Amino acid sequence: MCLKNVEFSNRIKEKKMKKLNQIVFGLIVVTVIATSCNTLLDADSDRLMFPENHQIDSPNDSIYTMIGIFTQLQKLADRYVLFGELRGDLMDITENARLDLHEIYNFEISADNSYNIIEDYYSVINHCNYLINNIDTAFTVRGEKSLFKEYAAAKAIRAWTYMQIALNYGKAKYYVEPLLTVQAAQGDFPEYSIHELVPVLIQDLEPVKYAKTPGAVSLGVDMSSEKLFFPIPLLLGDLYLWNGQFENAAREYYALIVDERYVIDDRYSSTWTVDNSVFVSRDLFYQNYLDIFEITTSEQITLIAGSTELGEEDEMYRLTIDNYELMPSHVAIDNWNAQTYYYNRNATNPGDLRGFIGSYLSTKNTGAIFDVSTSDGNAILKYYLMWIEAEASKAVMVYRVATLYLRYAEAVNRAGKPNLAFAVLKNGMNSDALALDSIVPRHEKYSVYTESTGTFIDYVNFNNIVFDENVGVHSRGCGNVELATDFIIPHLNSLQDSILYVEDKIIEELALETAFEGNRFHDLMRVAIRRNDPSYLANLVSAKYVNRDEIRSKLMDENNWYIKP
Repeated sequence: MCLKNVEFSNRIKEKKMKKLNQIVFGLIVVTVIATSCNTLLDADSDRLMFPENHQIDSPNDSIYTMIGIFTQLQKLADRYVLFGELRGDLMDITENARLDLHEIYNFEISADNSYNIIEDYYSVINHCNYLINNIDTAFTVRGEKSLFKEYAAAKAIRAWTYMQIALNYGKAKYYVEPLLTVQAAQGDFPEYSIHELVPVLIQDLEPVKYAKTPGAVSLGVDMSSEKLFFPIPLLLGDLYLWNGQFENAAREYYALIVDERYVIDDRYSSTWTVDNSVFVSRDLFYQNYLDIFEITTSEQITLIAGSTELGEEDEMYRLTIDNYELMPSHVAIDNWNAQTYYYNRNATNPGDLRGFIGSYLSTKNTGAIFDVSTSDGNAILKYYLMWIEAEASKAVMVYRVATLYLRYAEAVNRAGKPNLAFAVLKNGMNSDALALDSIVPRHEKYSVYTESTGTFIDYVNFNNIVFDENVGVHSRGCGNVELATDFIIPHLNSLQDSILYVEDKIIEELALETAFEGNRFHDLMRVAIRRNDPSYLANLVSAKYVNRDEIRSKLMDENNWYIKP
């Protein structure tokens, strides 16, 4: 399957191409400290993985060591998407899909599946441990402990990787020292479940949460290393979310939003052209939601990126476009089609513009864009956009601004503030929305208040002028939703009922906004575990299958949520 020369493709190609010519140096070059490509915990290996007694006491040393971490992290990029989406409700397989993908799709992943290599995760962890245990955090430049940032960054990557192991495999072997010999790798390590692991990781990250991201290192014309790091407040927010400490989660997400001045503005909103309240066109040249997937946009927070300059393929582009092995599920498409686009109260149109020509393309409706063996089909668009915008690189998104705001909404909702959470979707976190008690009641936004004034709760104050640009996440594909009279929280019997309703809307919004990006299965897991209700996940995921009852029955057993290594 190939993309052909049509108006839409021309529009993409006319944009400035993102050249990352030097990313090879940053991510492909063989690190000077790694002496073996054997995987961690490989009992047949008798080689040392790292030099012993090597002190990392200069910026150059830390750069090369961090390169080793990034190089190992690349191996996890594609399976982050596949384990997170192909097991969820939004991604499907085509008739071209190979056996490995069928196994993931059917929750029957064999030990020899090419994506089922748990050692790759531990290799990332071992590289992080090496830096953490050998870096000189007291090293100073102009009075600043310059290497402390790399120390904290490695802890963040290690924490994220440990969570990926626990979320995908159910348990993670936990160790914090670098394993330099086979004998060390065969040690007796504690094994933690998700809920046992989360407090351990929180304790590890809390002391370094104020560390700034390491200075950006140029990896090409317009790509720098800053987007390859994992912000610690975001990771802590996720960990607190999994741990049920919802106000702590909200504070961490809010801290990152304020520190980085992240906003959901209308620059990435796709729109209809309307004339006298009549929908007249949808200009393919101005579907701004597409711009999110340019690798260097302000929307991106964390990427796992690599180079294709030495002939290495972009796996997600190959799976979604070249080989056409993955496609949107009918559930995903139905979700977008079921939404309403609002121009004003009298002028509405069916559908969410983040779907068609936002997250996927249809061969039926777009004519000659695709060459496919079948007459009708739908193709995932996001990884094509990332591929065409960066000719010599590949990338997978882990975190972006919309994800951050929706996690914030999930946290404040569970903290007992459903109206505040719903405002993230409908109105945006700005001073105008927060000023109206009809949008966010006083008890949800103020710690102390009277009839005329109040003091904002510490994680609710969005009065800074920078946040005046904030709009509701839902408006990115559905127009002026702040005017919608039916996009509301209905009157329900209890606060708990309202919280559950809004949580469902947040999960729905994640499907509309972040489909195919790697988060889905774990988002559903988190809510199902929180509700102590495996049917929540089983019902949603099984809806895309022909053998729906069989898959639902399988997923009612939580043991089947996890991969056997």
